[in-house]
Amino acid sequence: MDKLKNQDEAHASVEALAQRIKKGDETALEEVTRKFTPLVSTIISNIAGGCFGTEDLEEVTADTFITLWYNRKRIQTDKLKGFICCIAKNKAKNKIRSNLRHQKVVSIDEMDFESDLDVPQKIDDRSLSEALIKALDEIGEPDKEIIIRHYYYYQSSTIISEKMQMNADTVKSRIRRAREKLKKLLTERGYKK
Repeated sequence: MDKLKNQDEAHASVEALAQRIKKGDETALEEVTRKFTPLVSTIISNIAGGCFGTEDLEEVTADTFITLWYNRKRIQTDKLKGFICCIAKNKAKNKIRSNLRHQKVVSIDEMDFESDLDVPQKIDDRSLSEALIKALDEIGEPDKEIIIRHYYYYQSSTIISEKMQMNADTVKSRIRRAREKLKKLLTERGYKK
């Protein structure tokens, strides 16, 4: 009974914070930041999969709460936690995309191999990447663009359908068929799952 009472009080407390934020109360934002930073950091870390350093993690966490503040009018008071989680997820994916765009492409001749054991694996990875690029070229447009948007830029079927002026169900089926084509092409070239 006490556990249910505590949950109800916590929920009411979060709703009250959400209402205060909507009204522009900066102290409420500070409270929300303290309360939800561990959750936001966990979400960001999980999405990043270890590719963020401490600075990136702190930056994306701060951006999450800044975005919450600038979008406070859109908060549904009973869904504050979910809103924060969605912002954190999107901010993490955007940071990953941004980092990918700024990576330097290195030729195989410039690769710094730490040991002889790393050489075969790095060559295999490079070889697979090149095979995937060729296979993407072979499946043609618009499937190539759809796959790149979906898997490299983390765009949902809905966003892809809007950007490419297609039906969302068509995009989903094209993703499924393109994946099958890519799998077949790569298998034929000796690459297995």
